[in-house]
This record gives sequence, structure tokens and C-alpha cells, in this order.
Amino acid sequence: MLSAFLKRYTFRQKACLFLEEYIGFFVRYLPGYEGILMRRVLCRLTFKVFPRGALIWPNVYITHGFNISAGKLLAVNFGSHIDGRGGIHIGDHVLIGPNVFIGSSNHVISPDINTPRITLGHVMKPVTIGNNVWIGANSVICPGVRIGDNSVIAAGSIVIKDIPESVLAAGNPAGVLRAIS
Repeated sequence: MLSAFLKRYTFRQKACLFLEEYIGFFVRYLPGYEGILMRRVLCRLTFKVFPRGALIWPNVYITHGFNISAGKLLAVNFGSHIDGRGGIHIGDHVLIGPNVFIGSSNHVISPDINTPRITLGHVMKPVTIGNNVWIGANSVICPGVRIGDNSVIAAGSIVIKDIPESVLAAGNPAGVLRAIS
């Protein structure tokens, strides 16, 4: 089963997964400026695109970084989890609050209830986060979602469908509350 899992990845992807799991374990919790620098180096090695000047706070868990591209001036606050398995594109000037989850893959839901779910695999759906977006604390961004430029996702929101540009969205599921001018 492990060999079938590893066959789907290139050598670079396997190396990135190794770095994320083993080196990431040590640098994920490093405090202070040294920790920020070490996390920045790790992300530059593993991400598809990772900008200079990005800020990754302690206790941020990132996996499948080789499918994540980030724009300039990204800030990811503590406790967030970003799963790039299905692909994530993050625009410029994005703020990601504490304890945010961004996922780009999900388990397959089969109509056949007799098929064990663990054998069905994953569905990959890329996530796109526009420029100048702020995602509030404890929010969840589900697979396949697009968040438009200049939008704000309120704290605690669960985003299951696309959010247009320049709006404040909140709730479970997140909906547009008002336009931002």
C-alpha cells in the first residue's frame, strides 16, 4: 500500500513531503525571528512559488506545498493548517488569521454504501484566494472555492462556495453580508 502511495509522486514531490514532515516538525514551533526565517527557508524549498517577505507564524502546518503558489506579502497566523494536495493559489497581500483551515482535497463520497470509504481515494479541487484578501480566525476554506480580490471572510466562517470580489462574507455556510467599497 505504501509503494502505491509513493508511485503517484515525483522525486521532487517526495523530497518536499519529507522536508515538510521531518524538517517541518522542528521548525514549525521555533519562536522568534529565527523561527520565521527557518519557516521561510522551508517554504521556499517546498512551495511551487513562495515570495520574499512572507510571514509564517509558529505552529502553522503546511502539507503538499509543491502544489501551493503564494503572492507577495503573505501572512499566515499561528495554528493554521494548509493542505495543498489539490492545488492552492494565494494572491498578493493576503492575511490568513489564526487557526484557519484551507483544504484542496476531499474524500470521495460513493453512492454505494457497501464500498469502504477508505478505499475510494480523494477528489482534488483547487482553491484560489485573490489579492488583498483577509481570512478571519477559525475559518474553514473548503476545496474548490474561489475568493475574489479585496474580500474579507469573517472569523469563524465556513466557505463552501465561491465568494465574489470586494465583499464581506460570514457564517456557516458563508454568505455575502455586504459590499466593501
